[in-house]
Amino acid sequence: MSETDALHVVIASGGTGGHFYPSLAIAEVIQESGQRVTMLLAGKHIGDQLRIAAEHGLRAMPVPSSRLPTINPVDAAAFVWRFGWAMLRARRWARQERPDVILGMGSFASAATCLGGVMAGVPLVLHEGNAWMGKANRWLSRYARAVATSLPLVAECPCHCPQTQTGMPLRKALLEAAAHPVLPAEFWQENGLDPNLRTVLVFGGSQGAEAINALLTQCLVSLGDDAKQFQFIHLTGSPHNDMIAEAYHHVGVRAVVKRHDPNIELAYMAADIVVCRAGASSICELAVFGKPAILIPLPTAAEDHQTANARSLAAHGAAWLLPQPEAKPEMLADLLGDFLQHPETWKEIGQRIGEFARPDAAERVVQLLREHARSRTH
Repeated sequence: MSETDALHVVIASGGTGGHFYPSLAIAEVIQESGQRVTMLLAGKHIGDQLRIAAEHGLRAMPVPSSRLPTINPVDAAAFVWRFGWAMLRARRWARQERPDVILGMGSFASAATCLGGVMAGVPLVLHEGNAWMGKANRWLSRYARAVATSLPLVAECPCHCPQTQTGMPLRKALLEAAAHPVLPAEFWQENGLDPNLRTVLVFGGSQGAEAINALLTQCLVSLGDDAKQFQFIHLTGSPHNDMIAEAYHHVGVRAVVKRHDPNIELAYMAADIVVCRAGASSICELAVFGKPAILIPLPTAAEDHQTANARSLAAHGAAWLLPQPEAKPEMLADLLGDFLQHPETWKEIGQRIGEFARPDAAERVVQLLREHARSRTH
C-alpha cells in the first residue's frame, strides 16, 4: 500500500500513563498494518511520552493543552484563551495534514486537539477506559461518531454517541505472557518465594498505594496462623519499603517487596489472588490473566470512577469490591481466609473476570477507526 493510499490516523493523547500506553498499543497496530499514524501528545508527562514514542519508531508531536480552570474569573478567562488558541491551531494542522480520522483517548489535555479536528471536518472516535466516562469524553461525545469502551458503561453515565466495547489495549509483553502463562523456572528462587505456597499480588499504583500498604501490613496480624499459608509480591509504589518488608519478616511470611515491577506480567502469572485498586488498566490486565481480585477503589479518583469500575465487575461476580472505608485489616483477613477455605469459589471469580478480557482490543479499536474514517478522496 502506498503512502498516499494508506489511512492516516491521528491519536490525540496525553495526561497519565493510563491514557498514553493504550494509545501506544493502538499506534503500533496501525503502523504494523501499513497505515499512517501520528500521535499528538499533550500534558505534563509529554517529554517522557515523546521519547517512548520515538523508541517505538512512531511519529509523535507535542501540542498545547489547558487544564480545567478554577472558579477564579481571571483563571477562567485565561483558560478560554488558551483552549481557543490550541483548538484553532489543531484545526489549522488538520486542514494541512488531512487525516482520515482522529482517536481521542480521554484526557482533557487532548480535548482541544479533538475539537479542532472536528472543526476541520475530521471524524472523531473516542476511547474510554472506565465504566464512568470522564468529563472530557462526555463533552466530546456530542461531536464523536462512536466511543470504544474498555468496560460496559454504567447505566446512568451520559454518553451522546454509539458505544462499542472493544476492551483496553494492553502492551505486547502482557498479552504474550497471558497467552502463554509459563513462568521461568528461576522466578521463584530469584525472588525467594516457594512455588507451593499461595501467592498474593498486592499493588496500589503510585497515586493510591499508601492506604493499601498500611492495610496489608496490619492484615498480617489478623490472619494469624493462616498468614504462613501465603506469600506476597507487594509493589508499594514507594522507594521507602524497610518497614513494610519488616512487617512480613516479623510474622515469618515470605514476601518480595519493591516499588514496582517492569515485568509485572511475571507477577500476574505467579499470583493466585490479587489485591489492588480498580483502575481500568489494572482491571483489564486482571481479565486477560483471569485472576480473582479484591478491588479497593481509590476514593479520590476523579468522579469516583474506580468505584464504578469495581461495581461493574462485582455485579457480574467477577471481583470482590471492598470500599476503602470498609477495608479494615480484619475484613481483608476474612476474605483471604475465605480464599483458602473456598478456592473453587474464587476460581470461578477469576473465570468470570476472564470473560471481560479483550486481548485483541487494539485491533478492535483500529477496526472501529476504519469504519468511521472519511474517504481518501476528500
